[in-house]
This record gives sequence, structure tokens and C-alpha cells, in this order.
Amino acid sequence: MDVKQYLKDNKILVVTLIIYLIVLIVDQNMFMETLDTAWIYIKEMLQVLPAVLIFTGLLEVWVPREKIMKTFGSDSGLLGKLASFGLGTVSAGPIYAGFPIAQSLLKKGASVANVTILLSTWAVAKIPILLVELQFLGWAFAVARWSLTLPAILAIGYLTGKLVDKEEILSEIGEEETIVKEIWEILPGHNCGSCGYDNCKECAKAIADGEAEPDACDPCGEESGEKIAELMEETDE
Repeated sequence: MDVKQYLKDNKILVVTLIIYLIVLIVDQNMFMETLDTAWIYIKEMLQVLPAVLIFTGLLEVWVPREKIMKTFGSDSGLLGKLASFGLGTVSAGPIYAGFPIAQSLLKKGASVANVTILLSTWAVAKIPILLVELQFLGWAFAVARWSLTLPAILAIGYLTGKLVDKEEILSEIGEEETIVKEIWEILPGHNCGSCGYDNCKECAKAIADGEAEPDACDPCGEESGEKIAELMEETDE
């Protein structure tokens, strides 16, 4: 194993362990209190994350890429903003549970702006939060806060979409090279297996690697096969 590469890929973990080691040396009581607090969060994550990861897996397999792009993509317009806000309001669990879902949506064609709106709404404008807010702070406070929060969330989403490059995010999380991504976007996302591969992503990889023909996907139709062939020709030039 390349130790330098491992340390580079796990910088946060390494820094955290070093801080814990320093605390252990300086104050053992503080170290034990810190461990107790960390264990509380770990138990919470163990209760929440398995369900989130299962949901994310189902999202990857069951929801076609074209559906995600239509609903949450850069061309979805106001519908995409409303869908992102709506999904955020009915979400459950702490905000960190939303990051695997956000990653999955980005990989399947959602825009940075809409994913930002989803996460921002999840963090501060969920319906469960509203119900508790009404109970303890009343209607006047809740209406005022939500009236200010909604435009702020939309503005943050817009600015983040302009400032952050989606390709940079995908490269950070190890998403497929551009040619695979472009072929995958043309494929229907049915994951039917008629091409001989487990899913559309594997088919796109095979086409990009020259292991499968551009028209390997039967449900695509002649037009989509021609698009993929043209894309491959452009890549070879």
C-alpha cells in the first residue's frame, strides 16, 4: 500500500487522529469526554446511514438518469427548484444523511444549484422543524423566518451553481471520465441488461473502452446509437 497516497486521500482522518493524540497527552479526562461525545454521534450515524445508503442505492438503480436530469438538471428551470425544495422539506434525519443522496443526484445529472437548494432546505426548512418551531416560537416567528429563508436558499443555490464547477465535484468523488459520462447520458437508464451488462453505466464503460459497439443498447433506438457513434468518432479525432 502506498502510505503517502493513503495519507493524502484521508487527510481529515489523519488530522483528527493527531488532534485526539495531542488531547490524550495533554488531558486524559478531556480525551475520555471527547470519546464519549464522539460515540454518541457514531451511534446516531449507525442508526441513520444504513437506511440512507439503501435509499441511495435504490435511487441509483430504479430512477432513470433522464428522469433525474429532467427534474433536477440544469434545464429543469423553476420545476427543478421547486422539486429540490419540496424534497428537502419532507426529508428526515440529520443533514449529513443528505450528502450521499446529493452525490447520487449529481452523478445522475442534477445541477449544483438544485442540489444546493435540496441540502439547504434539508438543513433549515424541513417540515418537522416547522412543526417544532410553531410549538415553541409561534406562527409570527415561523412565518417571518420562512419568508426570509426561502429567498435566501434560492439565492445560495443560484450563486453556488455559478461559482462551483460540477465537473470539479465529479472528479473529486471519482466519477467516470467525461466520455463515459456523455455516453451514459445518451443511454436510457433502464438498466435492463439487454446489452449484456449489469446496468447502463457498465454498458457506457464498455462502449468507451471499445468492448461494445455504439448500438449495443437495444432500447436506445437507431438515433441514440448514431449519437454515440458520432461521439466516439469525435473522441478518436
